[in-house]
Amino acid sequence: MKIIVISGANGFIGSELVKHFNENGWIVRALIHSNANPPIAGIAYYKYALGDKIDERIFEKADCFIHCAYAKDSYKLNVSGTGQLLEMSKKCGIRKNIFISSLSSKEDALSVYGKQKWACEKLFNQPDDLVLRLGMVLGNGGLFGQMKEYLKRRNRVPLISGGTQPIQTIYIKDFIQAIDTCIENNVAGTLSIASSEKLTYKEFYSLLCQSLNTVAAFTSISYSLLYSILSVSETLGIKLPVSRENLLGLKKQSYVDTTSDIMKIGIKIKKCPESLSELAMKV
Repeated sequence: MKIIVISGANGFIGSELVKHFNENGWIVRALIHSNANPPIAGIAYYKYALGDKIDERIFEKADCFIHCAYAKDSYKLNVSGTGQLLEMSKKCGIRKNIFISSLSSKEDALSVYGKQKWACEKLFNQPDDLVLRLGMVLGNGGLFGQMKEYLKRRNRVPLISGGTQPIQTIYIKDFIQAIDTCIENNVAGTLSIASSEKLTYKEFYSLLCQSLNTVAAFTSISYSLLYSILSVSETLGIKLPVSRENLLGLKKQSYVDTTSDIMKIGIKIKKCPESLSELAMKV
């Protein structure tokens, strides 16, 4: 049986990977920062947060390491913690190391999230290492899950400067298939995986409202005004579906042609409307 180590295993993407590999006969060693709720039978869980001392036995005899862990708003901890995990993985002879990154990753990113993703990517520099830059992952969690819950409670959507910014998505099942294919065929390098369709935020929210059978009023708001509102809400501890970090990422967001990278992996990525329809049928 093959052995896989997954960090950030109780997050949205990490937990989906844990379930998938467990169901497909892998021995899964899951690194979590808090108790898994509910835990999955047969999974070996290890309490771990970026920067903690690493138990070498977790990585021994493993075939693959997937790094999903992320410490919010901490560039230094994300980069140093990633380096420690990768060093241990290589020390234990793991051939396939995979980093889950984002289309937000840019050398000149404004957000801490985008900056640390870029810096962490540079650590995965061995011939078999793989970096996957994801679009917004559509599934039952993550930022997309927060968006859905917000729309269920409210009927007003603020669009920054009219919502003309590009957004690219990937259905969680397509992402899982991409991971499987990359491991099986030892795909390496830095690849962007998301639908290649050109969609604006306003179009995305319209599609999301349709899938939820709800109607929302769109309100255009300036970047500077929304940033001020988010600053106040975060200071007061009021949770909104977006943060200043999200807004900074949005300011640098640009369209990425993912066609050649998807062809390299050899899979098909569903377009956003099809992904949302499939998710709606599962509710």
